[in-house]
Amino acid sequence: MTNRHNARWLRRIGAALLRAVFPTLVMAVALFIQVTDPQFRARLRENAFDQLQSLAPLAYHDELPIRVVAIDDASLAGIGQWPWPRTVLARMVDQLTAMGAKVVAFDVVLSEPDRSSPEQVAVAYPDQPLLQRQLQQLPAHDQLLADSLARSRVVLGFPIEPVSASGSLPPAKAHFLSLGGTAGDWLPPYGGGLAPLPLLAKAAAGSAAISLEPGSDGVLRAVPLVYQVHDTLYPGMALETLRLFGGLDNLTLEVAAASAGQAPGLLGVGMGQHGFLPTATDGRVWLHFRPLAPARYVSAQDLLAGKVDAQRVKGHMVFIGVTAKGLGDTLYSPLGELIPGIEGHVQLTEQLLSGTSLQRPAWENDALLATLLVTWLLLGSMLARVRPVWSVLLWGLLVAGCLAVSVWLFVARQVLLDPIFPALALSALCGGVMVPRYLATEREQRWIRNAFSRYVSPNRVKYLQANPQQLELGAIYRECSFVMTDLEGFTPLMEQYAPDKLSNLINEYLEGMIQIVFKHDGTLDRIVGDAVVVMFSAPVVQADHAQRALACALEMDQFAQACSHQQRAQGVPFGRTRIGVNTGRVLIGNFGGKSMLDYRALGDAINTAARLESINKQLGTRICVSGATVAQCPGFVGRPCGRLVLKGKAEAVATFEPLTPEQAAQPQVHDYLAAYTLMETHEPQALEAFGQLAERYPDDPLAQYHARRLAAGECGSTVVILSK
Repeated sequence: MTNRHNARWLRRIGAALLRAVFPTLVMAVALFIQVTDPQFRARLRENAFDQLQSLAPLAYHDELPIRVVAIDDASLAGIGQWPWPRTVLARMVDQLTAMGAKVVAFDVVLSEPDRSSPEQVAVAYPDQPLLQRQLQQLPAHDQLLADSLARSRVVLGFPIEPVSASGSLPPAKAHFLSLGGTAGDWLPPYGGGLAPLPLLAKAAAGSAAISLEPGSDGVLRAVPLVYQVHDTLYPGMALETLRLFGGLDNLTLEVAAASAGQAPGLLGVGMGQHGFLPTATDGRVWLHFRPLAPARYVSAQDLLAGKVDAQRVKGHMVFIGVTAKGLGDTLYSPLGELIPGIEGHVQLTEQLLSGTSLQRPAWENDALLATLLVTWLLLGSMLARVRPVWSVLLWGLLVAGCLAVSVWLFVARQVLLDPIFPALALSALCGGVMVPRYLATEREQRWIRNAFSRYVSPNRVKYLQANPQQLELGAIYRECSFVMTDLEGFTPLMEQYAPDKLSNLINEYLEGMIQIVFKHDGTLDRIVGDAVVVMFSAPVVQADHAQRALACALEMDQFAQACSHQQRAQGVPFGRTRIGVNTGRVLIGNFGGKSMLDYRALGDAINTAARLESINKQLGTRICVSGATVAQCPGFVGRPCGRLVLKGKAEAVATFEPLTPEQAAQPQVHDYLAAYTLMETHEPQALEAFGQLAERYPDDPLAQYHARRLAAGECGSTVVILSK
C-alpha cells in the first residue's frame, strides 16, 4: 500500500512539474524571440504592419506645401532621353525659384560631368582646333547649373553604399548636435557614397542621402532621417529639405541612455522652434503610407513649357525625381502599389510636416510578458474549475483582443503594435497549458476506464464518457436482445472444492465468457454467481443487435464446451452451460436514486431470455433462441424446438436450437425436421416418426424429449411449460 501511495504521489508531482515546465518554456522561447528579433519574427511583424496600413491608409492632404516635378515618360518623349543637359536642369531650378518655390530637392544622381557640355563635346573633335576653341569659349553646362543652384535654395541628393567607395564625400551642410549620448553609436554605419560633382555640391545649400532600403520582399516600410557615413552624419532627403524650408543651420539629435528607463538609442531630431521629429532607436521613421496621389505631381515637360500655375509651386518644397518606367528606382508600398523611389521621400516629408509619423511602443516586450503571465494564471485557474471549452473560448478572446488592440492603437494613436506574434505566442502558451492537462486527464480517464471496465462493460464506459449527461435517472423504451447463461452443477461443485481453487476455476471461466461478450460489443448487465446476463443495443443503439446476440451465444457455447472438456479431463466435474437468447422491447435506463445508479433493462423480454435458458434442462439443448431473435437473423441455421408457453405466459414463444452448417446437413436433422412437420400439423404419424428418431439417435435429447411427450399423449408443437 505504501509503494502504491508513493507512486501515486510521484505521478502527481511529475504531472504538476510538466504543467509548469511547458508554459515556462513557451514563455521563455517567446520572449527570447521577441528580444533577439530573428528574421522570421521581423517578417511576421512587417506583414502585420502592412495589413494594418491596408486597413487604415493615410489620407492625402493637398494643402501641405509639397510638390513633385516628375521626369516622366511624357517628359522624356518631349525633351529627349535621360540624362538631360544640365542647362535643362538649370532652367528648371531657375523657373521654380522664379515661381516662388522655397526649396528644390534633387532626387537624381549628378556625380559625373555633363557629356553634352561644350568642353566635353570639344574633346570629340581633336582634328578641328577652330571648332574646339569656339566650343571652349561657351559656358560649361555644369557651371551654369552651379550658378542656378547658388541663386536658389537647393538640396542635392547622393546615394550611399554599405562598403567604402572611391571618391570623396560631399560636404555636410547640416550641423548636428547630440544630446544625451553619441548618436553615431545607434546609427547603422555606411562605408561610402557617390558624391555629386564638387562644383555642384559646393553651390547647393543642402546635401542629403537619398538611398532607400526596402525589405527583402521589396516593400518600403521605414526611411532613416539620419545616415552615418564613416564618421560624418548626413540628413536624409526629407530632413534636409525640411531644414532648409525652416531656415535652420543646426539640428539636434536626442539620445536616450540605457539607464533612462526606456529603450536606449536615438529618440529623434530636434528642429528648434519647428518642433521635434521622433524616430526609432536606429534613426528610422516608420511610414504611414497613403495611396499614390497624382495631384501631388507635375510633369517636368509642363513646367518647362510654362503650363504649371505658379500657385502650385509658390512657398512649396519641390522634389525633382525620375518616375519614367524602366528608368527610375521603383519599389512597393505596404498598400501593394508600385511607387517611384521619390515617393518615399515625399511621404516621409508629408508625415514629418503634419506630425503623423508612426511609432513603435517601447513597452512591447513588457506587454507581451504580462499578457503571457496573466493568460497562464487564468488558464490554470479555469482548467481546474470549468470545462476546457471555456479555456478555448478564453484563448479565442485573447487572440481577438490582440488584433483589436493593435488595430485601435494604429488607427487612434498611430502606434505600431504587432498582433501576429503575440497571438502565436498565446496559442503556443494555451497549448503548453492545456496539452499537459489534457494528457493528464486522458491518463486519468484511461485509468478510470480500465478500472471501471472491470465492473462495467467497456462500451458502457465509452458511452458515459462521451455522454456524461446520461448519468441521470431516467429510461426509454427500446428493442434489445439478451443472452442469459447458467452453469449446470455449480452448487455441488462449491461443496466439493476449496474456495481458492474454486475461485480460480470460476474466474477463468467467467473471464473467457466476458471477453466474448466484449468482443461482440455486448453490455454486461450483471454476473450472478456463475450466471452471466448480457444486453445488446444498450446503451448504444445497434441495428444488428439480434445477430450480435446470436453470434455471441454461439461463441460462448463453444468456449464453455471447451472449458468443460478441459476440466473434466483433469477430473473436475465441470457442468455444461445453458444459454437463452431473446429479443424484445424493454424499458432501458438508469434506476436507483442519488446514492447509487444501476443501468438496467426491465421488461418481459429479459424474463423470457431467462426462461429460455432454464428450458434447456427440459429440452436437453444447450442453446435456446426465441423466434423474435431468429426473425432478425438472416441465414439462421438451426431447427425448431417447439412453441413454448412459458410459465406465467399466455402466448407461445417459438424457439429454435442453432446448428452449425455441418450439423444441419446431417441425416438426423433432416429426419427431425420431417418428424417436426408431422407434429406441427398434428399428424398421427408424428408419434411413430419421433419414436423411430429416438431409437436411431439416442444421443439427440431434443428428439427424445418430443418422443416422450408424444408418447405421454401430447400432440402438436405447442408445449405448456409448468415450471421455470
